[in-house]
Amino acid sequence: MGMGASADRTADGPEEIPGILHLDMDAFFASIEVRDDPSLRGLPVVVGGAGARGVVAAASYPARARGIRSAMPMASARRLAPDLVIVPPRIAHYREVSSQVMGILGDVVADIEQISVDEAFLDVRGARRLFGEPVEIADLLRRRIREELALPSSVGGSVSRAVAKIASARAKPDGMLIVPADRTAEFLAPLPVGAISGVGPKAQAALERLGVRTIGQLREVPTSTLARALGPRTPEILALADGSDRTGLGHRTKDRSLGTERTWDEDLTDPAEVRRRITMMADEVSRQLRRSGFVSRTVVLKLRAPDGTTLSRSSTFDQPTASGERLREHVVALWERERPTMRRVRLAGVRATQLEPAAGVSLQSELSARPAGWTDLEAAMDRARDRFGSASLSRGSTLEPGRAEAPPTESPAPGESSAGR
Repeated sequence: MGMGASADRTADGPEEIPGILHLDMDAFFASIEVRDDPSLRGLPVVVGGAGARGVVAAASYPARARGIRSAMPMASARRLAPDLVIVPPRIAHYREVSSQVMGILGDVVADIEQISVDEAFLDVRGARRLFGEPVEIADLLRRRIREELALPSSVGGSVSRAVAKIASARAKPDGMLIVPADRTAEFLAPLPVGAISGVGPKAQAALERLGVRTIGQLREVPTSTLARALGPRTPEILALADGSDRTGLGHRTKDRSLGTERTWDEDLTDPAEVRRRITMMADEVSRQLRRSGFVSRTVVLKLRAPDGTTLSRSSTFDQPTASGERLREHVVALWERERPTMRRVRLAGVRATQLEPAAGVSLQSELSARPAGWTDLEAAMDRARDRFGSASLSRGSTLEPGRAEAPPTESPAPGESSAGR
């Protein structure tokens, strides 16, 4: 249970409750496969593409013990574990299980912010009257997920969303860590600066040159000096480091994203085939948007050549949208601009960014820019796919037979992928 269930009473008033929880499913895709096939228990299992250019989408904890991680080339994973068990992905099934997880959370907590297929932030302060203190609510949620879905999960709790996420990572696998308000700085101090989301290798290297390796050491460096290493996020990171951050749910909605990407066993050389593949991705992302209740202001097309050259190009809509047709128009236009110099494509991805809740956006501009029948058609297609499977309906332009594809890497929806954690 870690550092405790709740904060001590503050000097100035009532107890401050560590009521922001981060619940994260453990090795989500791989755990589902092991649950569905108990003969895999204890084996190094990965979900991913088995082809020459396949990648690991998720790894079980026995596989991780061998050094295997998500997004690793499958060839490297095989070298680390010759007895590796590779399971092809079942994305529609994972999303169905995700909905079941979120349904359990919704039974207990009203304020939920789902940030990917397998994780969510929860503000449980309003649920205390019915279900008890945050530690009791966290225990209840984990127990129900274990009993009803036979899946492991981890929970971190704090007065801040950022610290709750750090705590859940420290609780893995299958654990719980609730950080009291008055011990937040103490909890963070010995942790490496890389534990802070968004402090990547470059920032870590710059901080190391300053002699800063832990979060506690950040507090000892002048702000002006830190700003040269951390840039505009310096005040935010310092507030986290000294325990004063109180960021709750929904603060970063526009920073979130939904997307998918594919790596192929054979390079794509036919421009029409690339166009067909990215059209399918645009439709997939638009469906993710509608299922998650978001619209997007910007779409990003990612392309990678065989030599590793990677391009990322974006296009912004005149109005936020969740329409697959509008996403398709923009990503195809981006592809046409890059096509003359990108003769061979190994990887492509489509991502919707700058998300906003759909409920807060007027549909008038959508209806004026596109016949209302198109929105009705996409809604009908969603219903059919939910009932009969994602492959039951496709655009006519995507019906050409395609080559076998590797699965999307853990990335997804909304926000950064975590399905393998």
